[in-house]
Amino acid sequence: MALSAEAITVLRDLNSWWESPRVVRPTPPGYRRPLIREMAHRLRPAKGLIEVVRGPRQVGKTTGLYQIIEDFLRTGVAATDIIFVRFDLEILREEPAALRNTLRWYVDNIRMRPLDKGPNSCFLLDEIHKLRHWHEEIKHIGDTFPMRMLLTGSSSVLVARGGRESLAGRVFTTELPPFSFREVLDCWHPKLAASLPPAIRFGNIFEGALDNSRRGLEALRAQQKLAMRRVLARYFTRGGYPRLYSGEVDDDRWADYLTQTVFENVLGADIPDLFPVKSPGLLRFIYLQVARLTGQEIKQNQLTDMAIKTGLSANQPTVGQYLHYLADALLIREFRRYPLAKKSSARVPAKITVSDLGVRNAVFRTTPSLWESDPTVLGPLVETLVQSVVRDHNLQVHFFRDYEDPKNRRSPVREVDFIAERADGTVVPIEVKFRKRIDEGDLVGIRLFMDRFRDRCPLGIVVTRELSEWDHKRRVLFIPLQIFLLAF
Repeated sequence: MALSAEAITVLRDLNSWWESPRVVRPTPPGYRRPLIREMAHRLRPAKGLIEVVRGPRQVGKTTGLYQIIEDFLRTGVAATDIIFVRFDLEILREEPAALRNTLRWYVDNIRMRPLDKGPNSCFLLDEIHKLRHWHEEIKHIGDTFPMRMLLTGSSSVLVARGGRESLAGRVFTTELPPFSFREVLDCWHPKLAASLPPAIRFGNIFEGALDNSRRGLEALRAQQKLAMRRVLARYFTRGGYPRLYSGEVDDDRWADYLTQTVFENVLGADIPDLFPVKSPGLLRFIYLQVARLTGQEIKQNQLTDMAIKTGLSANQPTVGQYLHYLADALLIREFRRYPLAKKSSARVPAKITVSDLGVRNAVFRTTPSLWESDPTVLGPLVETLVQSVVRDHNLQVHFFRDYEDPKNRRSPVREVDFIAERADGTVVPIEVKFRKRIDEGDLVGIRLFMDRFRDRCPLGIVVTRELSEWDHKRRVLFIPLQIFLLAF
């Protein structure tokens, strides 16, 4: 069935590079996020895995697609070998057999040759989750034609679900979270960021790269460090959503913007549209409690009891499902105990944080001062900042909590905030101690962990307020929060 004239007009408008001059409209910003650069690199081979980008609203997924297209054009990819489709546009997704008919029209009228002749086309599909049965059509196209494909979805839940059901072994999934502190500097403070040493991947810490980065960052001038400190204080308050830094949102409306983005759009529309959320009020309540308790261990039955006390109808299985929806939508992160139990149980608490601290601050309309407030108040919030960079491909992140003597339940309980685990089982404990003075008692948990798992633990990391040193004897790196965040 032929595409409608209106759909064809929209497709031509979206793919401005098909006409002369070969330009991308709107013109994307010059700064490329590292994850966007990585995806562009993986798309360059003639045929590879289907790239899937998972991420919440307003973190730059569509902008990233425009940047990839612009880079392809600059490196000699033919303009007619690139097609970009946005399925958040109703006129395109409501076309009969939208994906197949769009592809057929593109081959006949733009590419002007079969898909198996000449260089492979690059198919970029934005907001794919809004298209019904999208995963079945993508599977058919991927099996039938030699194409490079990149898919994005604001609501990661559907992208993940469809991928698991129909695209197992065919996709490479990238999570695109809000901007990190380092990315905020690189993008909106380029002169200040120019003095920074190259960023490292989090996975590089297992070979000691973080200490090298620490020493490079310590060598910055005092004036540069102070300027970055001021940017960090703002980032601590507002988080990493790019429109808060681009000038698109007024300074006095940033909290309204974040509240609407999360509550009105993601919690109120995206997740209920994808899953059978019978109680939107309970979903919002759970997110609010996680935001209030961010960085702490939370039991599902604890959340259930709290919801019931406020008059909401709730049970533990439903609370567990809603927590899963929030995590899959990248609004929260759940960390399980290390080592993982053979069978997961809702009775075992998970450590839970919000993904972006700015959203938490916007909801409650209050933020303690990063540099002046009580360390006991700041602790869970700084942990929430730290978790934002503890991520990489093939990396699992846990927390540790156990009795000092596992055989004696009367012995003290020791904890470590995060445990980063590689696929080969190597682990690095990360403890947050954001205070002016660190005593031996503050290190009991990380020392216990490193001793208990010494055969798989090359070093430990303590994120501090000011202390910066490598303790060679104990194999512990003390690194200030600002330097830790700037390293990645």
